Amino acid sequence: MLKIGLTGGIGSGKTTVAYLLKDLGARIIDADEICHKLMMPKSTAYDEIVSYFGQTCLNPDGTINRGYLRRCILNNPFDRQALEGILHPKILLDIKRQFQKTRPKEIIVVDVPLLFEVGWQGYFDYTIVVYAKREICLKRLIKSGFSKEEVEQFFNLQMPLEEKIKKADFIIENSGSLEETKRQVEDIWKRLKGLK
Repeated sequence: MLKIGLTGGIGSGKTTVAYLLKDLGARIIDADEICHKLMMPKSTAYDEIVSYFGQTCLNPDGTINRGYLRRCILNNPFDRQALEGILHPKILLDIKRQFQKTRPKEIIVVDVPLLFEVGWQGYFDYTIVVYAKREICLKRLIKSGFSKEEVEQFFNLQMPLEEKIKKADFIIENSGSLEETKRQVEDIWKRLKGLK
C-alpha cells in the first residue's frame, strides 16, 4: 500500500487532480467529505459543534449552516481553533480506519486541504501539491460562490504556496488546460506505480 497526501491552495484544483488519479486506479479519500459527514445531525461532531457555536449555527431543518461557520472561522481565530479541535482528530481517525481497509498493493490518495498546516504529512509515504496562479484560483472561487474578501481571508489562513511546494514530493501546476494537468498526473502516477 502506498499512502499519498494530496494538497494545495484553495481553488488550485485538487479535486480535479483527485478525479484524474481515481480514473488511473487510485483509491481516493476526501477529508472534506469526511468533514461533511461528521457535521450531519446525529454524527460524532454535531453535538460538540452546536454546543460551542449555539443554535445560531443551525439551519431551520436542524443541519449545520456551513456558511455561518465559514464566516465565524474567517473572522475569529478562537472559533477556527475550536472547530479544528473538534473536527481534525475525528477526520484523522477516519482516515486511519480507511487505511486499515486498504489492499496491500493499492495506491491510496487522501485529499487534505490543510495537510501541512495540521502536520499530517508524516502519515503519508509521499505528498503531492497542486497549485495554480493566484488570479486563476480567485476566479474559480468567486465563480463557485465565494466573495473576493472570503477568498483573500482563506489565502491568508493557509501556508504560503512556496512553502508547500518546498515540502512536496511531487508538484502539479494547474493553471493551464485540463490536458496539461492530465499529462502531469499521468507522469506522477507512473512514478508512483514504480515506487510500490
